[in-house]
Parts: sequence; structure tokens; C-alpha cells
Amino acid sequence: MIERYRITPKGQAWHIMARKGAGTATDAAWISLGGCPSQIIAVRVYLALTARGGR
Repeated sequence: MIERYRITPKGQAWHIMARKGAGTATDAAWISLGGCPSQIIAVRVYLALTARGGR
């Protein structure tokens, strides 16, 4: 299964990243959907995106 979203720590914030492009993992570009200082809220947003399965 190809991952569409991932969560990464950057400095004092947690960022939800989305894969841009339909190509393979080597061709994909990751863009940040936004950051949050709270890990709990960032995980909730990440889980909501993965459960939705789309945009």
C-alpha cells in the first residue's frame, strides 16, 4: 500500500505531509498541509485524513 500522508516533526511543530503526484515513490513530492505544536491534534488530523482516503 502506498502511503498518501505522513506525519513528521519539524522543530517545535508536527507537520502533516501529503504526497503530490501519482507517480512512484521516487517521483513523488511531499508537501506540508500545515503544522501544529500539539502532537495529539496533529495525530487526530492525520488519522482523519487517512480514514477519509481522499481529498
